[in-house]
Amino acid sequence: MKGGASRRAAAFASPLALLVFLLAAITACGSDSANQVNPTATPDASPPPATVTPALELGSITYVDPVYQPNGNRLALGSGLGSGFIQQVTTKDINLGDVSTWVTGTSTPDGDVWVVALADGTVYSYLIPIGGQPSPIDVPGERLTPGQPPVLAVQGNTVRLATTPANASPNSVPVYLTGSRAAYVDNLQRLTVLEPDGTLWRPDLKVLPDTRVVQISPEKVLVLAEPTNRFPHSALGDNLEATAVVVVTVGVNEVETIYRSEDNVIESIAPLLADVDGDGIDDVALTVSNDRDAWILVASSTGGGVMAISDPVDRLLGWRQLVAVGPLGPTGQTEIVEVLYPDAQGSVRFLSMSGGKLGIVATRTGYRSHEFGARNLEQAVAADVDRDGHVEVILPTLDRQHIAGVRHGPDGAVDMWSRPLGGTLATNIAVLTRPDGTLSVAAATVEGSLRIWQ
Repeated sequence: MKGGASRRAAAFASPLALLVFLLAAITACGSDSANQVNPTATPDASPPPATVTPALELGSITYVDPVYQPNGNRLALGSGLGSGFIQQVTTKDINLGDVSTWVTGTSTPDGDVWVVALADGTVYSYLIPIGGQPSPIDVPGERLTPGQPPVLAVQGNTVRLATTPANASPNSVPVYLTGSRAAYVDNLQRLTVLEPDGTLWRPDLKVLPDTRVVQISPEKVLVLAEPTNRFPHSALGDNLEATAVVVVTVGVNEVETIYRSEDNVIESIAPLLADVDGDGIDDVALTVSNDRDAWILVASSTGGGVMAISDPVDRLLGWRQLVAVGPLGPTGQTEIVEVLYPDAQGSVRFLSMSGGKLGIVATRTGYRSHEFGARNLEQAVAADVDRDGHVEVILPTLDRQHIAGVRHGPDGAVDMWSRPLGGTLATNIAVLTRPDGTLSVAAATVEGSLRIWQ
């Protein structure tokens, strides 16, 4: 699919339309031999204006974006790939012909659908049945703003691009809530709620302009607010950092601040919402820093204050990237995983909460899961891709030309597997889960190819 082209109501292209694309199978030796497809679409000169998705179209739709879960936790559910072990499967390679920025995938009854956004907002889409070959398809929707992550609206076999409101920040990913409401950040740094009838309402709140809206419940969202430029960190694209975590109840103008950083800053784009202490209530995990130190803390999502904090590290050497919370321990214990100094010689570190302390329980060095200045924090995800019953962290190696699985096992953090990307990582590492619980992984490279492990 080429962004800006005419769209049909059906989600998938007809067989005749598919014949305009060249399908080429390339067979090579080894576990990462690839079948390759070359798209022929070219970018439009200018995008049409974005419009609001009509409420009648929403129905019981599932929305999928590059952040794996709406709570900001990069923990993929499911286990194993659909066609074998990641160490052995033949990859599907698609020649995109240009550099991509984002990849989003979803499962349908007809197969896996992968949507790739190029740097200029052009979008390509592919259908891949399990064991089959990639076919270019048409996923309807407006062209994306350059750099904007594609959000998919999925209903059965129908997949389309969810239309971002015209006044949304290009870095905003809308969250769809009860009553067909959409919550997003507008281009004036305001949290905005769009009602089905087109009505807009906004709380009296200034949010971080590139914050991701995190969903707490069908009626509540969590955002980073009250930005400051007191520390010129710039690791995430600008000098602005949030100083507050705020819960907003949609439908009513209700705002509750659950954490303030005081003289420090929250060095992230979104809070991570997960149950860290096992009491059945989600907590908020954050990276907090100043001009000297950086640390991880866990705060109560109900306003109970700070629950646990880690030892600080030297902020002059880099920042701390929170990845996921989940059953990451050797026997499935709940742990937090981060990448320390992800822009350089990064270390995967597993943290366990005990009392008011977050302690390091395992570490493994040699990974680089972030490019300095990028807002893409999705180059690391936790999932059981190798189907051994244990969740590993999936992230790029130091040369960014492989993805690897790192597990906290009985003897510490160990490398479980490593697979070549066929180039240098350019996008997020995308994971989709099928109804049968199996997974698929995809990522695109600077050299212009999309590689899929199915």
